[in-house]
Amino acid sequence: MSAQDPTPLPPTTILTTKPISQTLAHDFLAAYLDRATTDPALQPNAGISEHGPVSRTTAAAPNIILHNLKRVQAGLAGEVLGRDLAIAKLKEGARRAAQNGVDGAGGWEDKKQFEHGQEPEKEQNGVDDVMDVDEEGETRPVDKEERKRKKKERRKAEKKAKLKVADE
Repeated sequence: MSAQDPTPLPPTTILTTKPISQTLAHDFLAAYLDRATTDPALQPNAGISEHGPVSRTTAAAPNIILHNLKRVQAGLAGEVLGRDLAIAKLKEGARRAAQNGVDGAGGWEDKKQFEHGQEPEKEQNGVDDVMDVDEEGETRPVDKEERKRKKKERRKAEKKAKLKVADE
């Protein structure tokens, strides 16, 4: 009978959030990190044994979550932990563009470079169109047997070159 009745969802409590100041957040985080150094139950990677929570953090493998929380705490304190590499690259690109005389917002691109980028690429069907040029300047397509013969000669030459290199 219980399969026919819908099972109720477990009770849910919705907590409201409210913003706090940076100093209050810094104090709260500092208190948590101080307690987490001595109490393994507060460490995110702690394991549970029959004697209670056990820290899995060692000197060889420090807890990355606590490390990042310490960085957040330092940031809340106003410390500059290092420059952001992504922003540094953007600034470097803008500086180079300014040196080249091109502003990032409305600089003109060279017409030839633009047209070169707009050319459609030729589709390759696995076989290049091979054309032979006669002495008079006339072009004629190379027949299939001629292409096969040239390919065979080229492969023989490659094999000879490999054997020669292997012998030396």
